[in-house]
Amino acid sequence: MAIRSKRAGVLAMLALMGCATGPAMASPILLDWSPQALLGATSGNAYSNINRGQHFAEVVSFAVNTLVDGMAIYSGIGYGGVGTLVDVAIWADDAGRPGALLGRFGSAIDLVDMDGASGGNVRKHAQFAGFTMAADVSYWIGMAGHSVELAQTAIRNANGGDGQMAQFTGRGSYQGQAGVGDMAFRLYGTPLGPQQHVAIPLPGTLPLFGLAGVGLLAARWRRSG
Repeated sequence: MAIRSKRAGVLAMLALMGCATGPAMASPILLDWSPQALLGATSGNAYSNINRGQHFAEVVSFAVNTLVDGMAIYSGIGYGGVGTLVDVAIWADDAGRPGALLGRFGSAIDLVDMDGASGGNVRKHAQFAGFTMAADVSYWIGMAGHSVELAQTAIRNANGGDGQMAQFTGRGSYQGQAGVGDMAFRLYGTPLGPQQHVAIPLPGTLPLFGLAGVGLLAARWRRSG
C-alpha cells in the first residue's frame, strides 16, 4: 500500500507540473541503464546537471552501426519538465576518456514519467536530430539542461557498472571520473543489425556538486576500497 501511495503521489505531482505521463512517440530502446535496470541503490537524484555548469557522460559502443536519436536521463522530479530545453552531447573516446566533441544537439524534453524509475526519480526523455555511432567504436554521451537545471541520478552497485560517470565543467572541459555511481539513462534509436552494447569502466573520483533547495552544495566523494 505504501508503494502504491507513493507512486500515486508522484503521478499527481507530474500532472500538476503539466508533464506527460503516457508513452512518447520514440524510437525503440537501444540501451537501458535506467534505475530499475541497473538494480543498484540510488546515491542521489539531484547532482547538478546543466550545460553552463557541471554535467556528465557515460561511455557506450555498439556491435553494428547504430543511429541514436533519443535519450532519457533520470533525476529528481523538481528539475525541468516537458518543454525544458536540453543539450545532448557526444564525444569521441580518447584512450578510455572523453576526447573531441563530435556533436551537440539542441532539443527539449517531450516526456516526463516513471518508466524505469525508482528511488524518487523520474524519466526525462528528448528526441534529437540523430547521430550514427560506428560499429565497435566507443563514444561518450550525456544530456544536460541548456539553461535550466536538469539534475542527474547516479546509481551505486549497478549491475554491470563501474560506479563512475564522466564529469565536465561549464567550459566543456573534462574533469575526470566522479565516483558517486553510474549515470542513470536510456538511449533510443535504430540498430542496423543485431544489437549489442557494452559500457567501459574507468577509474578515478572527483568532487561533485549536488543540489539542495535553490543552492549548490559541494561534496567530496571517495571511491570505496
